[in-house]
Amino acid sequence: MGRLLWMIIFLPFISVAQNVQLSGSVTDSTGFSLSSAHIQVIGQKKKFVTSGALGRFSVSVPRGEVRLEVSYTGYKKLECTLIIKGDTSITLILKSKFEQLDEVVVTAERTLQSDQFETTRMSTNVLSGKEISSIPVLGGEADLIKTIQLLPGVSKGADGTTDLFVRGGAADQNLVLLDGAPVYNTGHLFGFLSVFNPDILDKVESINGAFPAQYGGRLSSILDVSSKAGFPNKTHVKGNIGLLATRLMIEQPLVKDKLSVWVAGRRTYVDQVVKAVGQELPYFFYDFNGKLLYRPRADSRLEITFYQGNDVLNFSNVRPSLRNRNFNADFTLGNSTQTLRWDRNYKMVNSTLYFYRTLFNYNIRNTFQDNRLLVASSIEDIGGKWTLSTDSLTKNVSFTTGIEMVRHQVAPNRITTAGEISELLKTGATQPQTAIETNIFVQADGKFAKQGRYSAGMRVSSAYVGKTFYPNLEPRAALRWSLDSVTALKLSYSRMAQYLHRVSSAAVAFPTDIWYPVTGRVRPQTADQVALAVQRTLPRQSLYVSIEGYYKWMHDLIGYKEGASLLLNTNFEDQLVQGKGRAYGLEVLIKKETGKLTGWISYTWSKAERQFDLVNGGQRFLARYDRRHNAAVVMNYQFAKRWAVSTVFEFISGSRFTPIVGQYVVPSPTLVGVDLIPVYAPINSVKLADTHRLDVGIKFRSRPERTFQGEWFAGVYNVYNRAAPVGVVIVPNGDGSFRYEQPGLFGLLPFISYGFKF
Repeated sequence: MGRLLWMIIFLPFISVAQNVQLSGSVTDSTGFSLSSAHIQVIGQKKKFVTSGALGRFSVSVPRGEVRLEVSYTGYKKLECTLIIKGDTSITLILKSKFEQLDEVVVTAERTLQSDQFETTRMSTNVLSGKEISSIPVLGGEADLIKTIQLLPGVSKGADGTTDLFVRGGAADQNLVLLDGAPVYNTGHLFGFLSVFNPDILDKVESINGAFPAQYGGRLSSILDVSSKAGFPNKTHVKGNIGLLATRLMIEQPLVKDKLSVWVAGRRTYVDQVVKAVGQELPYFFYDFNGKLLYRPRADSRLEITFYQGNDVLNFSNVRPSLRNRNFNADFTLGNSTQTLRWDRNYKMVNSTLYFYRTLFNYNIRNTFQDNRLLVASSIEDIGGKWTLSTDSLTKNVSFTTGIEMVRHQVAPNRITTAGEISELLKTGATQPQTAIETNIFVQADGKFAKQGRYSAGMRVSSAYVGKTFYPNLEPRAALRWSLDSVTALKLSYSRMAQYLHRVSSAAVAFPTDIWYPVTGRVRPQTADQVALAVQRTLPRQSLYVSIEGYYKWMHDLIGYKEGASLLLNTNFEDQLVQGKGRAYGLEVLIKKETGKLTGWISYTWSKAERQFDLVNGGQRFLARYDRRHNAAVVMNYQFAKRWAVSTVFEFISGSRFTPIVGQYVVPSPTLVGVDLIPVYAPINSVKLADTHRLDVGIKFRSRPERTFQGEWFAGVYNVYNRAAPVGVVIVPNGDGSFRYEQPGLFGLLPFISYGFKF
């Protein structure tokens, strides 16, 4: 009896003692660490971990025979059986799968969105290059920004543009990064296409809340775009011919697994097509991307990335017979970025060092007879960022810390006039500004109890402009509690500060809007956000489900005085006001990333408000892009080995506007005649019509065993021809009364494109 009693007392401890610790690292065949690889203990649902920043992992397993399955995007899945007698450390080596051209097979190895489930990450949407390329969009040209607009928490501006309005924020409150360098203008073709060539995309993360400490500088979101970074084993060529543009990409290995390069280019040829039928359209855009990858040793990696893109409008190239000889107009708008990234894995620390430069500028030249007008603006960033991260396998805590410094050189508005126009519009310039922005950050990620994980960080940011210094503390915290093996509850808080803002001359953002830093009169914008989410995975159905609510309050937002004139204004700072805002909402995402049927369903209910003491009588009002309901269904179904059909259905509430509700008569200043003065309703008190749209596309691939791979993609944008309103116009009824009409921009548009690779 006594022996039985002792067994009952010590049985729990004996059972625990049967489990031992299996730890190690995941690398490729050259020894380079692979972070975020998936390690699954087969047959045990709870034994699932993701490798850390150094490729390291640790998992508790029973003694005896253990079967592992390891997967990582672009690498062959590894399955192995181990005999475990005690605590064990191993190295798992994955072989590259780069030579296999069938994108469906490679992508299916890993579900990117569901990577977040085991971590504290929330408020984050993840996309792969294949997902972006499979969606039918305007003109058939795969587009990153258009795809982001179909995800929860994101609202778009006018139909067809690349504006993003995230969780009640303005369009300039999104930090867009291309391989670590900021991109200030994300649109070509006056915003109808994004600047991101879809061929170069590797992974895209859109972070709308629960911001890691290493990110900052904007209030609403971080769009982190990573271009391809693999080492091909042979020359690869990929291209696409569409209705709007043609693109080509070449990947070339120089030294096997050590040195490679790729280049990609894209150009619209609308101007050439129009010229072929005897007409003139003096506009085109082009962009060029390139990357050099060098691995001097197994634990070190160097990347040099380049991007250049321009939009060009030049009436001087139009044949004299087709234009007014007294009039000429030139317009050039350009983005360029250069990034140097150096990764180095030390024994316990991973180091990532960035140096980057980015430039955005535009020049407008107009001449009419003897009148000349030149408008120019530019912003240039030169910066560096150093991040150190480490994993501690014994305490289950990892740390990330670093520093970032950037110099913003801003020439906001330079206007030069000549001729009679100079009497109305004087030559002048807004004072150039230099802002130094510095950030220091630290974050710890770890476990507590059995079901809990945490992430706690602090970002200390500051900006120095002229003689003015603005510091800010930006705390971040996130918690994850496992309710069971497939359900998790997450909670987060984050604070963000923004030291740059965009001065817009219209309700719809234009590429020629002006970027301007904080000054002695204009304070930094800040925002606090809390979010609560329930996430669930359904492994058998390959589904990821997230339901998330958020509340965000914003301070020192940028607004404009009533009646402000910003167009060609070099003293626009006098027209700015600052106030408060709040936004809250509920977001739902159901995503399936593997199998013949893939895609997602998203829904967002949201509300966004503003309050300025000198606007709307100091009363709170709805933001212009307060769009209460936003839903999308995105599906891609591979119904045969070489055939796939894709559909997009989108519903979105109309944007807000301020209507004229009457007029009154006053004597003109010259006392000759009268003037009609409009009477406006409260700001943004009326909503444009709700809109919905269906897009359909079908894709056909050539046989996968062929060296030359071809792919046709055809479909229809806006199948049932329901144009979304882009604004309002006042139309007389003929009896002295007036009515509003809501003209649309895009009706039914068929598209076709041909892609190839070899």
